Amino acid sequence: MVGMFRSQVARAPEAVAVVAADGTLSYGELDARARAVAGVLRDRGIGPDDLVAVAIPRGADMVVAVVAVLAAGAAYLPVDSAQPRDRVAAVLADACPALVLTAGELRALEAATASPAPVAEPDPACAAYVIHTSGSTGKPKGVVVPHAGIVHLVAAQRERFDVRPGARVLQYASVGFDVAVADLCMALLTGATLVLAPPEGLPPGEPFARFIAEHGVTHVCMPPSALAAQPDLALPSVACLIVAGEALGPDLVARWSAGRRMINAYGPTETTACATMSAPLADGPVVPIGTAIPGTGLRVLDETCAPAAEGELYIGGAGVARGYLGRPGPTAERFVADPWGPPGSRMFRTGDLVRVLPGGELLFLGRADDQVKIRGHRVEPAEVEAVLGAHPAVARAAVVARSGPLGAYLVGYVLPRGVSVPDLRAHLAERLPAHLVPDLIEVVGHFPSTPNGKLDRAAFAAPAPRASGALVDDLARLFAEVLSVDAVAPDDDFFALGGTSLTATALVSRIRVELAVDASVAGVFDASTPADLAEALSTNGPTDPADAPDPVDSARGRT
Repeated sequence: MVGMFRSQVARAPEAVAVVAADGTLSYGELDARARAVAGVLRDRGIGPDDLVAVAIPRGADMVVAVVAVLAAGAAYLPVDSAQPRDRVAAVLADACPALVLTAGELRALEAATASPAPVAEPDPACAAYVIHTSGSTGKPKGVVVPHAGIVHLVAAQRERFDVRPGARVLQYASVGFDVAVADLCMALLTGATLVLAPPEGLPPGEPFARFIAEHGVTHVCMPPSALAAQPDLALPSVACLIVAGEALGPDLVARWSAGRRMINAYGPTETTACATMSAPLADGPVVPIGTAIPGTGLRVLDETCAPAAEGELYIGGAGVARGYLGRPGPTAERFVADPWGPPGSRMFRTGDLVRVLPGGELLFLGRADDQVKIRGHRVEPAEVEAVLGAHPAVARAAVVARSGPLGAYLVGYVLPRGVSVPDLRAHLAERLPAHLVPDLIEVVGHFPSTPNGKLDRAAFAAPAPRASGALVDDLARLFAEVLSVDAVAPDDDFFALGGTSLTATALVSRIRVELAVDASVAGVFDASTPADLAEALSTNGPTDPADAPDPVDSARGRT
């Protein structure tokens, strides 16, 4: 990766590498700043396979820090400071980085004097980055990804996305999500410009479209749930729209593929950001996840591990991660020997069920376990269940994934011992990222069991839409619960109280599920108080979450 970046620096040092709210950097400027920091890191003994946490909000300084860590030969650990404090602490405690780079620490390193040393390309087997994913034990687990797969990822991005010098790539995903790694590689390793969304994100609708137009963005990667929240506004500069992170349905392809290249990309965190890419999509009944990118081997195996036309997807090749940081047991369970590869090679067992289509592309069918994608993030309901059940006033807890108008959402079921639902929601919000906090928490009198005494998750009653009653009061309650505040008045503004595009998405999901009203994220931005939103929603027709298709049955592709 370092050598590919240096090639772009040598080719066009004056070309713009980074555009962000905190500054613009040419390739030469980015290289000079990163090399200065890398020299100090090396003088401090940081090198191959050391881990450096980057806890800097999205911006030019963050990119400098990432490139500097890689130039020092170390691996970077992205830390999203917007996450709850307990979650950040859990990630850092799990990873035990040699150094935590904050904005202040970065400036101090840049001011220090380092001994000059050439930038060396790290060994392909050395770690490049660590991304934490949801874990069934209730704690996030780190995936250690080496350099080996990056060259193949970039080769695929050049070919299938048609990205080249002069392109402008939007960095939209959370820095703790591996799509952010793909964005960085897509831009900085091809000579394109990385355009970073503001740290607070980009609200869907007109603000998103205006930002894209103002910066002439040509390449965008985003999850289907975020794309679904975008009104049908023209994005004339976007030549390539990459959709990743969740199942992509034909409705979104029909809405967004005309006049541009639209690609469905798939890849678990346990691979180098991406394992398959589709051909350019067009309106049609199915949406495949595509074929393997260079350097990647795909195997579809049945329950006996024999090749099959339909079965579980295994991924091998250079892009496979080394395993889970400090977790030999889960690593051995999911990273298995590859009998079709060279001696010592491994495959990652994805847990994703696929079918091989006649043309060789893969079609996603569902999961072989309980994992689900929530707003583009892979979620283990068991992790949420563990945190919910850890509350001292909860006798028993279960978390079930259900489908709704905006995709999958979580419902928590609890047997409480004198605790309120808002208290439980606050307990979760202090410990989990927003996408892991259930949209609904249902108090139940008993937990259903199967004939052999095991918990029967399928027997939990689906939440029924609640009667709207006084819509303003209902909305004020939902505002308060989503934002974790004590109370909201009819004229309180959602965003003035700390709301973001992410929490607005959560609010809309709960409005649709609980109030059976057809809300939209764009509508929250247009009418951001309970009183104004109630007036706007009173003209909308009702929606019934029970009518929404199951995400597995309706999926035509998954990323």
